[in-house]
Amino acid sequence: FWLKHCGSSIFVLLLQTRHLRLILPENFGKMVRVIFVSNRLPVTVNPDKEPPNDVQQSSGGLVSALKSVVKDYDEVLWVGWPGAYCKDEAAMTKRLHESNASIQMHPVWLDKDDVEDFYNGFSNSSLWPLLHWMTPYARFKKSWFESYRKVNMKFAEIILQVAKPGDIIWVHDYHLFMVPMMVRNLVDEKYGMPDASPKRSRELQPLGTNATKTQGIVDKQVRFAPANRSDAAAWQNLKIGFFLHTPFPSWEIISCHPNCVDIVEGMLGADLIGFHTYNYLRHYRSCVIRLCGFTPEMDMVEYLGRRTRLGVYPIGANCTDILNNMKTDKFKEHLASYAEEFQGKSLVLSVERLDYSKGMPHKLAAIERYLEEAEKAQKRKQCQESDIQDEDRQVRLAKLKAHFEVGSKDQLEKSSFRTAMTSVWNRAVELVSEQAEELDHTKTVFLFIAVPSRQTVQEYKAIEEEVHKRVSTINGRFGTVNHTPIVYIHRGIPGEELAALYARADCCLVTPLVDGMNLVAKEFLVAKDREVEHVVPGTVVLSEFAGATQEMFDALVINPYNVEATADAIHLGLELTKGNGVDKQLRWEVSERMRQSVLANDAVWWAAANLKDLQEDPSIGRCLEPTKGPTSMLGVFAKDFSSKQEGRKAIFLNMDGSFKDPSRESSESFQQQLEALCTRPDLYICIISGLTKDFLQKQFGHLENLTLVAEHGIFVRYAGQPHWKEMCFDDSTAWIQKVTPLMQLFQRCTPGAQLDVRKASVAWYYHECDEQYGTFKTKELVHQLALSTGNLPCEVCQGDKVIEVKSLRVSNGFAVKKLVSDEDKKGNKFNPIMVISDDSTDNSIFKFLPKDRAYMVRVGMGETNARHRFLDWNEAEQYLNIIVDDDPLGMENSSESLLERFQTCMGDGNTAVEDIDLNDVEDDQPEAKIGSQIFPPSPVLDPLGRRQD
Repeated sequence: FWLKHCGSSIFVLLLQTRHLRLILPENFGKMVRVIFVSNRLPVTVNPDKEPPNDVQQSSGGLVSALKSVVKDYDEVLWVGWPGAYCKDEAAMTKRLHESNASIQMHPVWLDKDDVEDFYNGFSNSSLWPLLHWMTPYARFKKSWFESYRKVNMKFAEIILQVAKPGDIIWVHDYHLFMVPMMVRNLVDEKYGMPDASPKRSRELQPLGTNATKTQGIVDKQVRFAPANRSDAAAWQNLKIGFFLHTPFPSWEIISCHPNCVDIVEGMLGADLIGFHTYNYLRHYRSCVIRLCGFTPEMDMVEYLGRRTRLGVYPIGANCTDILNNMKTDKFKEHLASYAEEFQGKSLVLSVERLDYSKGMPHKLAAIERYLEEAEKAQKRKQCQESDIQDEDRQVRLAKLKAHFEVGSKDQLEKSSFRTAMTSVWNRAVELVSEQAEELDHTKTVFLFIAVPSRQTVQEYKAIEEEVHKRVSTINGRFGTVNHTPIVYIHRGIPGEELAALYARADCCLVTPLVDGMNLVAKEFLVAKDREVEHVVPGTVVLSEFAGATQEMFDALVINPYNVEATADAIHLGLELTKGNGVDKQLRWEVSERMRQSVLANDAVWWAAANLKDLQEDPSIGRCLEPTKGPTSMLGVFAKDFSSKQEGRKAIFLNMDGSFKDPSRESSESFQQQLEALCTRPDLYICIISGLTKDFLQKQFGHLENLTLVAEHGIFVRYAGQPHWKEMCFDDSTAWIQKVTPLMQLFQRCTPGAQLDVRKASVAWYYHECDEQYGTFKTKELVHQLALSTGNLPCEVCQGDKVIEVKSLRVSNGFAVKKLVSDEDKKGNKFNPIMVISDDSTDNSIFKFLPKDRAYMVRVGMGETNARHRFLDWNEAEQYLNIIVDDDPLGMENSSESLLERFQTCMGDGNTAVEDIDLNDVEDDQPEAKIGSQIFPPSPVLDPLGRRQD
């Protein structure tokens, strides 16, 4: 309407108005691009063939899922290895660019040595075994890691070559653990903002504690060379996601890897890290605590100036391809053939890649046990031992019912996930009654599709040989001329044929020892469409160590190491879908609800949910970076604290960080400063601390007009009163007796460490410890405390050289809020209020303060919710001197001196400095213009830490 009646120029003017911006989406008019990054491109290259046969499209769930969201973006790029070596890389790169109209392919070319060391070596011989808890199979070589780092850097460089400001980058899987942080470092080096984030440095660990001697992915110092500030800001908003398609093990497992710190830190370069299950997220979070040495939130990590969100996104099956395959003539032919071939028989299907993590030997042992029991039952039936047979069956049914019943007392037979079983199973087990004729389990056929994998690796060769021998042994023992119990196919099969097998199978046997998700169980259910001819109902026997278990609420969940339980589950699964004791409707009900859930949460939904959160989640990205102007510029704010200004002002000080040693005394100059401030009748001065009241009384007790708050608000000494009082009463401190022994143990094991037990907190100081060893023990202590205090009413906080466990019911933030609200009730409203704190745990204060009349200043580096920053207490004391001297600008209002000092602060003095009109400076959020660079007002955070602007 506007374009038609007003013209494009007027429409552009309307877009610039504040009101219209409130209506339009944030990315209106912007091109949204997404870059997929994976080890392999979605194509396979064969340079020896002529076009178009030289580039073949790949298939698979990930490829289909990512291709499904192409239409939602203006431009889609894909970075990866094309899977072949090529002499003329430039020509093949051009060919790849032309091969797909909807996706731009950008190859990362690798040589044979790279593939051998990076892929076969580090990725599959080091990382893969550890990610799947298979530590005996893990091997390590220094050259492998160097190749892994080099290849990851190649990927990062290609990404930055094709990326633009505002792009969405989605990195996939364990082959590229280090890429997110490498991209961040390259962005910082090329487009970084001076002083925009803390220096990227890693705390050192003692040798032998997984510290990498060679240069890490986190450089000791980042070189900033921005073209201009607007470009830098745009590049800093680059969105990076990472998704791990495998499990993530516990800290005890991943720490076996010599380069585990690089792995964990590399992922933290992403804005969003996705896992299949919450268990994997929890394991990664524990690794962040133990290896990086700080305590993240439940689903958020603040690291090196950025917030990284941890999310759970269980990948779905490629339902579209399976349903399309079921519409083809080949599918119908295969299904009709299988229906005839397995007439009167039970078909159990197993589709696995031949990998040691899939538990093939354990599965074959369970099948052998199942066939033994079936053979015994058949012999009893032939001998007409009806009494023994009925008794045996009753015992077995009772055992099966107890095995899958909620609240079973037989803990050895009970899986940790069986509490999720629904009433369907209870009904089904009851209907498999003693009076019904039992299914002939000797006619069961186990169809194995074992896809070859990494056949050049010795461990995989050994597994393959063991499986082949075991299959031959079982077939030789239980097979007959007319029946072979195990049909073994050692290759992949076409999609139409696999869909037909899914549709005909009575049971799907998915029993990996550990698996990230395992989509076979979901694909099996997709094919169970009761409207299609010859499709039969089916059950799923599923390992509790597969990620799919947490979604398959009606599956028969078993422990794959328990051979008897697995054999019983196969028996029950077939009784439920083919036995005479269950009616047809209930047979379909067993799997129908799971099928509907799988169809609703398919691979397309998974990809869309990941990208939506990465693009729209306001809690991720760069942390708030306070203004870092010189003291003289911040002195502009001091005019509100001048004695000439009407009203009562308040200044809260927290110097816990400067008192690393609880016995240290404050400086004489600071004491004089406090005394001068306390003489001002219009100023309310308060020192708030986590230290004891005895310490504060010794240091500042002689200042009668000074309010003192000790132990995070437990005790207070009000100005003008000689005695201390309890300010915040907490009766939930029984947890102190539980955490103190643990912290005492670490104190005894760490020379120089000190322990301070207070009324509602326990502090562990390590300022006098050896730098490296103290840091190492701190990480271990934080990890142990996080595991021990999960259900206790306390929180673990990290400050400068101190670990503190304190009650959830008391905090500096609550104390300041109470003091301010008490004065407001008395009619002594503070305006303005300033908090100056060097304690990294004081974000609670900054959240509780009224933002319309509060200045929040952080002393030192680190993430914070404060709006402004002093580099150290020397700069803070200079600022307080401005208030003491009652000179708001600290230089007798000399604009010329102010500009000179500001220019000096910028470095070389060559920056062109424009005039600053001090009358135009806002009271609470100044915006100073220096040359072509703008220092904008800092964003305002809401109580949840999200930007309000």
